Amino acid sequence: MLNKKTNKTRNSIFDLMRIILTIIVVNVHIRIITGIKSNFLEPLTWYTVPLFIILSFFFTSSKPLSERLKRLFVPLVFWSAIGFIIHPNLLNIKNVFLQLLVGDVLNTPLYYLVLLILFTIIYWLINKLSSRMQILIYMAIILTALFLEYSNINYNFFSPMIEAIKKSYGRFVELIKFVPIGLAFGYLWKKINKSTVFFAISILFMVLNMAIFNMVEPLGFHFSGLKTLAGSVAFFSLVLGLSNFKLNDRLNSFISFFGKYAFGVYLSHYLLLEALLKMFPAIKSLIVFNQFIFLFCFVIFCYLFCFLFDLLTFKKLSYLVK
Repeated sequence: MLNKKTNKTRNSIFDLMRIILTIIVVNVHIRIITGIKSNFLEPLTWYTVPLFIILSFFFTSSKPLSERLKRLFVPLVFWSAIGFIIHPNLLNIKNVFLQLLVGDVLNTPLYYLVLLILFTIIYWLINKLSSRMQILIYMAIILTALFLEYSNINYNFFSPMIEAIKKSYGRFVELIKFVPIGLAFGYLWKKINKSTVFFAISILFMVLNMAIFNMVEPLGFHFSGLKTLAGSVAFFSLVLGLSNFKLNDRLNSFISFFGKYAFGVYLSHYLLLEALLKMFPAIKSLIVFNQFIFLFCFVIFCYLFCFLFDLLTFKKLSYLVK
């Protein structure tokens, strides 16, 4: 999902961004699965999925809808199936249907794929309209999403529902507003691509974020409110501003290797940790002893798993881990 213009910078900056965001996600899921205390990285978690969505639509290409959906749906089915193997007690028709519908019956990170599939279809439909209509609709999407959040309509509607639906579709409104933001950045990147412009946008939204820091955020499912929006825009603008700085070839290759498998680590880490704890319960003692040593070791383990999976399947199933 890259054009020629962005291909050179992806390996150095965008892949580094993927790696950092993935590590932050793994960090919070270690806490959720094991019940240990949170650490200083956890507050950053609520910017990760918005930034993943911005990045995804920043790189949106002209590939056919069917190809884009296949790229998302096949990993959803595969990693859901692995989840049912690890949790055979959850395997029934109702849960299989619900897992494919919401992605959060097991292997929590898969809800992201479900929402991304929906956002991709919505983008494809809007993209058939005139440019002026597209701009108006995307502005309406952002404003409507914020209204539904700050009026608590979204929260009050989904909060009584079961956890799987609440966490997936309750976040639909909270996350859809990042689709037009990603597209807008993609447009600016193609038309301007000047570091000073993106640094200026980053500073502007940092100031906005500080100005609303003490503002009461709406009830939601982790991604609601202006602070998350402003912080995500500020960070992504900073990344774009830095993207014109070149790293040396060796470092670029190193980051590129790990960046390619960040998707696989994101999709597999939750199940891998659950499986490890089932087989070796004593691992929890290591986690309690030092969260960050375990985080480092476990992330390396996940990357090794994805690399070996890719290697042993002769790279024919790379789309499941890359």
